[in-house]
Formats: sequence, structure tokens, C-alpha cells
Amino acid sequence: MNIRGLQFRFMAMVVAITALLSIAAGTAAYLLSYQRATSNGETTLHGLMSAIEKSAAIGVYAQDKVLLQELIDGLAQNPLVAKVEVIDAKGHTLVSHINQSEHGTQGETKTSTVSRRLISPFDKGEHLGAVVITEDLVHMQQLAAKEAQPLSVMFVLQSVLLAIAIYIMGDRLVSQPIVRLAKALRRMQAGSSDQLRIPTGHEMDEIGSLVGGANALLKTNQEALSKERDLRTEVERMEAQYRQIFDSSSAGIFVLGPDGRLINCNPTVLRILGLTLESMQQLRGYDFVSSVFSRPDRALNLIDAAMRCGETLSDDMELSRSTGDPRWVHCLISVQGASQCVEGVMYDITERKHIEAKTLHQAAHDGLTGLSNRAACDDGLDHFIVEAARTHESVSVLYIDLDGFKRVNDLMGHKAGDQVLMQCAQRMKACLRRSSDVIGRVGGDEFVVGLYGVGSNDAILDKIASEIVQSLCEPIVLDNGQIARVGASVGMACFPLHGNTRKQVLAEADQAMYAVKHSGKNAYAMAMVAR
Repeated sequence: MNIRGLQFRFMAMVVAITALLSIAAGTAAYLLSYQRATSNGETTLHGLMSAIEKSAAIGVYAQDKVLLQELIDGLAQNPLVAKVEVIDAKGHTLVSHINQSEHGTQGETKTSTVSRRLISPFDKGEHLGAVVITEDLVHMQQLAAKEAQPLSVMFVLQSVLLAIAIYIMGDRLVSQPIVRLAKALRRMQAGSSDQLRIPTGHEMDEIGSLVGGANALLKTNQEALSKERDLRTEVERMEAQYRQIFDSSSAGIFVLGPDGRLINCNPTVLRILGLTLESMQQLRGYDFVSSVFSRPDRALNLIDAAMRCGETLSDDMELSRSTGDPRWVHCLISVQGASQCVEGVMYDITERKHIEAKTLHQAAHDGLTGLSNRAACDDGLDHFIVEAARTHESVSVLYIDLDGFKRVNDLMGHKAGDQVLMQCAQRMKACLRRSSDVIGRVGGDEFVVGLYGVGSNDAILDKIASEIVQSLCEPIVLDNGQIARVGASVGMACFPLHGNTRKQVLAEADQAMYAVKHSGKNAYAMAMVAR
């Protein structure tokens, strides 16, 4: 039996209560019986005393010791009497009878005395003496105990039988049904549709109500578990669907922690960045933004702006060249307020950027020579003049016209003419010193060069003009092996010496170029300053 179980504790409690009740009931019964037996003994002695009182008074009055002896001998027959004596008025013993107690000598026997005064039968006022009875208390106590023991035992047995009956009824009515219910509950599987059976005879009592409540709770729990399983299945299905979308999405999706380190990303990010899975695992330990973007500051500014406004922001950003060939992505960035995690989506727009760059290049460059076209030249010169006016610098403009180009076109064909233009463009570019210098084709065989920070008195201006004329006068070998020859007339003008606007400076350089043509060609000249 389980010492912690309900049955054992119930039995132990019944045994303990029974023991206490048995002790209390037995003790009380014993004391009451003992007291009653003792009282009965004393009553018996007083009754004997009353029975011989008158006869004893006559015997004393007549001094009839034989009569007195017979009387006390009769009294001594009672086992409660240890000693009987008759004394006269002067206290002298007339007769006596002593019973030898089987419990010990007289001196060792516990006794008490009962006396009765003797009055003369003829004179109520005359005192003749007394009858003194000594009680054998030990014997009286033994008799009392002997009489009390059966009653005490009866009460103890009654208490034990009552406890056994209570235990049996409690065990059958309460303990066993509850133990069986507990075992049945332990055998049940979580989420099953099993129900507890109401014990026979308990359909209408508290145990029946308990089983009914437990069954209702089990049913509710089973329904809740069933709903939870269905919900978990649905969540798993949705997670699988979203995971499939996440993994197969054409957009790169990534999540960064508040410290900027990568938490998760889909395979598209790896493809866009040109990284392997192993490389991405290593990248998790570093700052993602600094490692991936060529301009981390722009990406960080975009993240800060998204955090401040609480909205999704986007921008085009170039990827770091360390991840492979230069690539561009369009990034959408949002920041979760509570976790401060950065959620990003990136689309590969490298091809679009190439197309845009090509379109912009075509819009701003000559399709044949690759030099800037007239519109781009005008924009570049306008920018130079505005900046020079702010910083008090000079801008020099060279207007170049090819000499003999029409003859090449007429004699060798337009294809040869195109080759001449392309090679002349490359030779002029080679004569410049800075990539920021403006050079463009503004007409069929007309070109413009803009030099920022170069004035009319700077030696570099004459050097560049001289090199351009010399390089363009060199023979040009065509693809078919033929030799073409052209020359160059170069006119020069400077800002702010010859004008304050692009148009004014270009017009002065153009006039200077025509002056060179009229004076013999293959030379350069500075525009005249108006007086």
C-alpha cells in the first residue's frame, strides 16, 4: 500500500482516532465502574451495620458477649470486612473478630473504618458504645477493578468495531472510488476522447458530480488539444509555404540584428552577392552593411531614416567589389520598433543600371567617337564657368576643326571618314592632362575642348594646343591599310577674358579658329581681346 496514498492516510487516521477513543472510553468506563463498585461496597457495610445495630445495643446493654460474638462473626463473613469489634462507652473492647487478608498481613493491608454508635434501647439519651468495622480496601479495590474491567473492555471493543465499520464504509464509499478514478486518469492518454466511468451507486452523490466535472474538463481539454493540433498543422503548413516563398523569392530577403550582424537571409541574397553558403556563414560574424555595400554610409543613413520615420524606405546602392563584379541593388529597408531588427529586401538591378548608364552615355556622348556630344559639352562648360566665377579661376576653350576631312570623305568614302574621326578623337583625348577636362564633338568634323583652371597666359594651354595640332597632322592608317591625312585649325578663348558666358567664349574661340583657317590652317591662335 502506498504510504502517501489516500487509503493509507485514511486508515492511519481511523486507527489513530480509534486508539484515542478506545483509551478515553475504556478509561472513563473503568473509572465509573470502579467508583460505583467502591460505593456499593461502602453501602453494603453501612447496611450490615444497620442490620446488627439494635441487636448489638441489646448485647452491650446486657453484657451478653456470646450474642455480640455471634453478631460480629456474622459480619466478618463479608469479604469486605477486615476486622469487627464492639467497644463499650469507656472505649474497652468487648468482643472482636479479625479476618486474615490473603493480600498480606494486617499491617500491610490497606483499611478504613466505619463506626456506628450504640444507643440504649430503653433510654435514647444513654450511649452504650460503638460497633467499629474495618474495611479491607485492597479487596474492595480488587472487586471494583474486577467489576470495571468487563465494561471497559466492552467499550474498547465497541470503539474498535465502530472504527472498523467506519473504515469499511469510508473505504468503499469514498476511498476506493477515488483511487480507481486516479488510476483511470493516469492510464488516459493526453488528448484522447476517453471518459471516466461513474462508479456504481455514486450517480447522484459528490463522487458522481466529481466524475462528471472531470469528464467535462477532459472533453474541453480534448477539444482544446484538437484545435491546437489543427492550428499547429495550419501554422506548419503556412510556415512551409512562407519558407518556400522565402527561399524561392526572386528578391533577396535579409534580417539584421540591432548590432548590424546578419541573422538570416534567403538563397537569393547569396546569388545576388555572389557568395557561397560557407562565405555567408563567415559573414554572420561581421557587420553586414560594411561588408556588402560599397558605400556603407548611404546604407546606414537609409536605416537611420527608416527608424526615425517608422516607414519602409528604399534606394539604389552599389555592392562592394569584394563580393565580385560591380553590381547594383534596389534596397527596401524597414526597422522593427521593439526589437530594432532591420528587415531588408534587395533586387538585383545591375542590368537596369547598365542600361541606364548606357542610355545616359548615349544621350551625352557622340555615337561614333565616344566623346561628349554638343549638349554634354555645353553642360560641362556651363559648370566650369559657374565654378570658376565662384572661385575666381579661368576656363580656356579650344574650338577645333579638321582640315581636309571633306576630301577624305569624298575620295575614300564615309567609312574611311568615320575611322578618321574616331582616331582623331583618341589622339585629342591623349593630349589632355585630366580626366575632368571637357572634350566633345559638336559638329561633323568640329570638336571642343574645355580646360578648367587654365588661363590665356598659362604655358599648358599652348602646349596642349600645339600637341593637338601636331597629333592630328600625323598620318592615319585605316583598316584597309590606306593612309589618310588631315590637319587641324584651333581657335582659343578664355573666361572671363573673352566673355562671361559659355556662348560668348565659344563664339570667340570659333572666330579665332576661322582666322587660323584663313591664314593657312594647321595652327592654333588665341582670340583677340576687344579694346
